[in-house]
Amino acid sequence: MSKSDKKEVSFERTMKNTELISYLESFIKSLKNGKIVIEQSGKSVCLTPTEAIEVEMEAKQKKDKEKLSLEFNWKPEIKISSKEPFFQSDDYHQ
Repeated sequence: MSKSDKKEVSFERTMKNTELISYLESFIKSLKNGKIVIEQSGKSVCLTPTEAIEVEMEAKQKKDKEKLSLEFNWKPEIKISSKEPFFQSDDYHQ
């Protein structure tokens, strides 16, 4: 995937604890199902996590602020077969 093919959705906002828990529960359910779809403002990213996921966690505590950061990374698994992949006309750019 080239930089022009890059898809990204991001947001930052303050939410209630119960709303955050709901987001995290949806994330866990999606992770268990093997597909995570993030949508916002007409943009979407569909992620397909592999079995091996790199996890980075960082916790910080200051006098007046606490922070917890989670990051998940994975690379698509290599597929080897005798079949050529099927490209739809809008997927293939010459």
